[in-house]
Amino acid sequence: MLFIKPLKYAILYYLFYKEAADKMSRKYYFAFGISLPLMLLSLLNLSCTNIKTSSYFTPTKTKLGDFKAIQFETFETKIEDFPKEALTKVPEETAALLATKNKFQEVKFGKIENIPAEDTLVLLGEVSEYRPSSDISFEGGGLKFGEVSVAIKLAIVNKATGDEISTGEINGFSSMGFMAKDIYESLAEEIVKYIIENY
Repeated sequence: MLFIKPLKYAILYYLFYKEAADKMSRKYYFAFGISLPLMLLSLLNLSCTNIKTSSYFTPTKTKLGDFKAIQFETFETKIEDFPKEALTKVPEETAALLATKNKFQEVKFGKIENIPAEDTLVLLGEVSEYRPSSDISFEGGGLKFGEVSVAIKLAIVNKATGDEISTGEINGFSSMGFMAKDIYESLAEEIVKYIIENY
């Protein structure tokens, strides 16, 4: 009889301890499940992507607004490791953005056929410099992906004659490389800015 009571207390103590341990375990896993994604986001530091663009163009006496249409061609490059999608993505983004400004009768990425060539401009581009980096380092409390810079030479020409109306260059820099797709939009904005200023 004296042995049964200690055994009973031992069983009750075990059950109490087990329940308490289970509750602590559930809290631990819940806290871990919440904190892990937050830790990963903090490490990746995705919100701190740094994108910069700049450009310069030769002065032009011809107003681009004298033309009714502007045609964008796929960019070219001799640089083998340059991302091929960017050769179409940048002019395509530029055409889409310029079309929203309602400056030309037609703006198109690709061949324009319903407007005379003498009334049409063509924007050509060639990627002349590309400096990629695949390095990833830990800096400033977060992961830093390989920086990338690109330079694109541009020419706006008369479609009928091939004469250059204007030439220039845009430069882009991204601290997240071409993982940051916003770099396409930033380069497009820089081109559109020039066209509007010289409309």
